[in-house]
Amino acid sequence: MYREMGLSDSAARQRANRRSDEVRQLYGLPFPRGARFLYLEGEFGDARFYSALIVRLQETGSAYGAALSGLFARNGICLAKDWPIVSSAPEKQKGHLSHGRILDGLKQAKLVQEVDITGIGLCLALSDRIVSWNSGHFRARLTIEHVLRAAVRDWAIRLGWSSKGAIQIAEEDTLPKFSTMNFDLVGPCYLNALITRSKGTVRPGFFVCDVVFGGTLQLEHVAGFVKKIGNLKALRNLGRFQPMILADAFAEDALMALRAQGIVAATPESLFGRQVAAALAELLRVLQKSAEIAIGNPEKIEELFDQLAGLEGNLRGALFEMIVGHLVRMTQPGSIDVGVLVTDFETRSKADIDVRNVSEAELVCYECKGHGPDVRVTLEEVKYWLEKQVPIMRAAHNNEQRFHNLTERFEFWTTGQFDPEVIPYLEDRQKNIRKYQIAWHGPDEVFTVAAKLKNKTMHRLLKRFYRNDPLA
Repeated sequence: MYREMGLSDSAARQRANRRSDEVRQLYGLPFPRGARFLYLEGEFGDARFYSALIVRLQETGSAYGAALSGLFARNGICLAKDWPIVSSAPEKQKGHLSHGRILDGLKQAKLVQEVDITGIGLCLALSDRIVSWNSGHFRARLTIEHVLRAAVRDWAIRLGWSSKGAIQIAEEDTLPKFSTMNFDLVGPCYLNALITRSKGTVRPGFFVCDVVFGGTLQLEHVAGFVKKIGNLKALRNLGRFQPMILADAFAEDALMALRAQGIVAATPESLFGRQVAAALAELLRVLQKSAEIAIGNPEKIEELFDQLAGLEGNLRGALFEMIVGHLVRMTQPGSIDVGVLVTDFETRSKADIDVRNVSEAELVCYECKGHGPDVRVTLEEVKYWLEKQVPIMRAAHNNEQRFHNLTERFEFWTTGQFDPEVIPYLEDRQKNIRKYQIAWHGPDEVFTVAAKLKNKTMHRLLKRFYRNDPLA
């Protein structure tokens, strides 16, 4: 502001120090080289304030700006557990702010907020005044990024970039780490260009990668990743490593910035081919319109499995909800919804209903666990559903007049195997619960329902991808 008035840097600093009471200073977000962010009283929190603040954080190369770039690249929201990856900041590194301290500052400035999304968990999102995000798109994006992380891991193993059992990917309880930084994938690499030989010993290099899906990355979106790699390169005695970032597409200036730092900018098409890239884009659309696909175009589910051959193991859970939705739609009266988020207004607790079918006499909610034949459903999973989620669903439905005279039933469907203690527990609860009904379907029952349909698409799909029957 003072520069626009034609003042020199020295005169501007003096004017800022003698500012009136109407001009405030933002605390909690220190800028590089002692710079300060000033704003007029009453501007805090409005759109113009946030816009100016974000621009200055990014222009000055601030660690806070780098962290924000990671959130913007992910459409404004990420899992809270993934913040060490998204923020591009270390847990601890001399001369650098930690990702925890950065988060505290961004929350204090109300740039970032915590959001608890049922069925997903605790998330971090940009303020609603900065960007609007869609929970359906976010849920679909998480599914596809999970698929892509596993696909990149398998690709790296096939090409010798790393080895099975050594490479790690970001999962529920794992955040891969290389030196001071976290990534979606980290694995030791013994390719000749990355190894270091010393006194008869071989020291491996490392392959590191982050995965971002859902749009074209602009220069401001990759700034955080570039900074993360630059900070690693500045460390003394750090071994060789090859960084990669995988995204749908890159703007030209973003691509040049990445390549200037020796970073591989990969896309699903460049790694897996045009067909897989197109199928992933279609999967994003399908996952956001699950009910429509389950009712009107169930063949699309099998088509996606075929197009994403080799990745289907990571798709079982996401697509099983649509399979159950189709089976219910074809065998039961009523109308279905897939992926319904409900709220108990008294406790503000939320529950995610995988499939819900409503008829004139009955309301049925289905919990869907699509697994391969060797995966087991534990007693803890079933107890959480029946003792935690079902009461929330019932309370939420009780708030809606249209459900008051309907019989309630809650069913648990899986293509995996129940642990031995699950069935006795469910049988006991079935005998003792009076206010509603419960039922369950293991793999045999699910396959039987599908086999009775005139259209054999679902039965064939279940045999091929949930029972691993190559002759189906």
